[in-house]
Amino acid sequence: MSQDKLDTKKFDLAESPGHLLHRAQQFAAERFMKAMAGAKLTQRQFAVLHATGGNEGLTQTELVKVTGIDRSTLAELVARMVRNGLLEREKLPDDARANAVRLTDDGRALLEAATLGAMEADKAILSALPKNKRASFLETLRRIALTLEKGEEEAKKAREKAKEKKKKAKKKAKEKAKAKAKKAAKKAKKAEKAAKASPEQMSA
Repeated sequence: MSQDKLDTKKFDLAESPGHLLHRAQQFAAERFMKAMAGAKLTQRQFAVLHATGGNEGLTQTELVKVTGIDRSTLAELVARMVRNGLLEREKLPDDARANAVRLTDDGRALLEAATLGAMEADKAILSALPKNKRASFLETLRRIALTLEKGEEEAKKAREKAKEKKKKAKKKAKEKAKAKAKKAAKKAKKAEKAAKASPEQMSA
């Protein structure tokens, strides 16, 4: 972004979309924790519980897509929740590298309480808006989330494409070097053969 096109003096924190979203998120997190009545569960952990409960047996890759949580963070969350007895993992028979994630009995019981907490938090958030503004508010949030996810997906594809291109270029260079070495060896062998043949021809 070109810095000469931005006037930093015009920036107003009270009108900043990023700052306002952060404040709204803080409010949502506080309301959620209050509704949880002491149960130690974060909003991200709740998202994982809810996504797993809605479709037991999802892989961690599938949970990334459903929850929108990045791969490394989700892996840490799942590992922690397995240790805490909320989730269990099992290897898929057709793919030893992938794990199917399921709720434990404790996880299922906590999900029920957490869902009520999430509903209470959502109710508190929406109550700050007039009833006729709530649907458009949710649609705007959905659009922001989907647009950002789409951008991340496109960026990921671009990175994978660049990685594949680099891999192919490296393979091509290796093959070219191998062919060049083979050609040089063949040429050297031919020269050596010719050198051996020369004395024989002179003696004849």
